[in-house]
Amino acid sequence: MRRLVNVIGGLLGLLVLGTLVAALALTFGGLPKEAKPASQAFQSPIETPPPPPYPPPRTPTPSGPAATPTVFPAPIPPCTFAGQPAPAEPGPPFEAYQFSEPRVVLTHPSAIGIAGWLPDGQRLLITRFIPGQPREYIEIFNTRTGELQRYGERHSLPGKPVWLAAHQAVAFADVGSDKQVVLRISRGETATVETPISDLTGSFLGVSPDGRQLVFFTQASQDRPEVFDLAQPQRATLPAALPLMRWSPYRISWHPQGHQIAFYNETGFYLADLPLGRICEVDLGVEESEARYGKRWAFYAQWAPNGRYLSMLTTIGDPPVKFSDLTILDTITGELHSVHPKQYIESGQYYVMDMAWAPNSQIIAIQAAVEVREGVLYAGLYLVEVATGRDMRVLPEALFTGGDAGWNLAWSPNGQQMAVNCPTANEGRLCMIAVTAR
Repeated sequence: MRRLVNVIGGLLGLLVLGTLVAALALTFGGLPKEAKPASQAFQSPIETPPPPPYPPPRTPTPSGPAATPTVFPAPIPPCTFAGQPAPAEPGPPFEAYQFSEPRVVLTHPSAIGIAGWLPDGQRLLITRFIPGQPREYIEIFNTRTGELQRYGERHSLPGKPVWLAAHQAVAFADVGSDKQVVLRISRGETATVETPISDLTGSFLGVSPDGRQLVFFTQASQDRPEVFDLAQPQRATLPAALPLMRWSPYRISWHPQGHQIAFYNETGFYLADLPLGRICEVDLGVEESEARYGKRWAFYAQWAPNGRYLSMLTTIGDPPVKFSDLTILDTITGELHSVHPKQYIESGQYYVMDMAWAPNSQIIAIQAAVEVREGVLYAGLYLVEVATGRDMRVLPEALFTGGDAGWNLAWSPNGQQMAVNCPTANEGRLCMIAVTAR
């Protein structure tokens, strides 16, 4: 099943990954066939039967003395926060930041995807789409030396590979020979790639801050996330259940301090408290206006480096969606607000397309659509102040296109570089932007 792409009207697509597996990703176009986005859909090798009805039909409860009552999952309680004012950590205002012009550091005949920085702030985990094939390389790119180290190759899937700092290894989802989604672990170019788990329900992985554990969903426990400790190795299922997935697999984001994990898709946004073994739901609000009505949901989320804030790209309704916002949750005060640059492609249609936190957790860099040419959206680069919600465009002459949300922008841990996807019509390109703060 191919991803459905509608650049103007929607920008969201469905990629079927397996039995009860589908991934909803935000696609913003920009590259021709020869240079597809790194997580571009492909003709899935997985045979997929029609999905079951949702919600699942209730099983009638038999009557009589031997009848056993039907047990339904307990409702998930709403998340509660302290609700008390808390001062924001000091940091320079966004007027203090200066950005160099984007500098091309890597090119490729097809698209490049940015999975994230390694802790040293010098190397990037990336993917490079293999021209003419539904596959991609997984590599570590040294931004100073230009060296590439290949850690593996896989079917092109929406979920990012992740860096396991404790093991100096890369974990990623792939499609096995039996057309099941599997977990692979690679420790480098010369090491044998391991396949410790072969029954994943999707390609999205979460990694603990120390790089020792992974979290994911499997066919055996589709509503209960599993945690895999690589050092033991052993698997454990979290005690609290999530609502069954509707269409999209849950995406996952692990708190920087390690005590919480966010799980989210169009079903809802949930926080799992690991020490307490509990799950609660974050209410992202309801959009009520003449133009649109519906419950907000998130298709991409990032924790701030300090763990206080949770930023999300949110929308409402079923695809094709009509807008996307930056939504920020303060987990101390419980305050939630949505912002977007006042730049419209059409009246009422605005798109925040990607985001990356500054190391001080006070500024977020975002890409937001500023114009459309021949069906391709072009984004400008903005800074958003968390405390005020103000935004400011930087490098106003620079325009960017790319792939799905989460693959196009990354701010280095030391704050001195920003990696950005900067493709042309004919090739994938990776750019670096030098960042200074006065």
